[in-house]
Amino acid sequence: MIRKITPAVVALLLASGLVAQSAQDVELAREEIQKWVETRQVISKERSEWKVQKESLLSTKELLQQELEGLNEDLEKLEGGESAADSARAELTEEKQNLTAATDSVKQKVADLEVKIKEVVKTFPEALKTQVDPLVRRIPENPYQPGRLSVGERLPNIVGIIQTANKYNSSIYFYNETVEHDGRKIQVDILYWGLAIAYFVDQQNTYAGYKYPTNDGWETVEMSEAAAEIRSLVDMYQGKDQNIRFNRVPAAIN
Repeated sequence: MIRKITPAVVALLLASGLVAQSAQDVELAREEIQKWVETRQVISKERSEWKVQKESLLSTKELLQQELEGLNEDLEKLEGGESAADSARAELTEEKQNLTAATDSVKQKVADLEVKIKEVVKTFPEALKTQVDPLVRRIPENPYQPGRLSVGERLPNIVGIIQTANKYNSSIYFYNETVEHDGRKIQVDILYWGLAIAYFVDQQNTYAGYKYPTNDGWETVEMSEAAAEIRSLVDMYQGKDQNIRFNRVPAAIN
């Protein structure tokens, strides 16, 4: 079962536990919170830029499609009329060629986005990969040769994947996962902090560490000496530990 808690609530809960800490702990907490705030600002900026770009692509595609259809109708009328002027036909033909070139440019941008999306999906946690898999499978195998798929059919896939990833990246998720350790498979509790980092610990609190995303997937770093702190973090998230406090856990910042 997946339970969510917004990063803002986590920050408040952690902040409430700083009162009982030393001046050094408070300073460490302030630095960690500042890094978290900066990360959220970057995510917010990238999300806003994508929304603007998405709206621009959709608007451009619709406008070009409408103009292209109108020009095709005008050309058909000119070609079928005995009194059609050669100069008018040539002008419309040139305009159609310009619009076709612009449409090709939009197709190129969509293909570039599809290629990037395929690479980014490789870094997603398995649970998120499962969510976006139906949309990923709709992306052409070769985005630069999409066959009969139109831009209008391909854009919703890109938008859906990005929206799902943004939503995942704004929350915390808890899972039970099976991992391989010392030649055997064991169960671990794992807490994903969006797409930034994940903390795991086994049921015996003897094997623990963290995972962070790379271009080849999530890299695992064992830090079993932090098992107690990570278990405390997991228990607070699940509500098993009602004593909210600051926990020192390892981190990786790319």
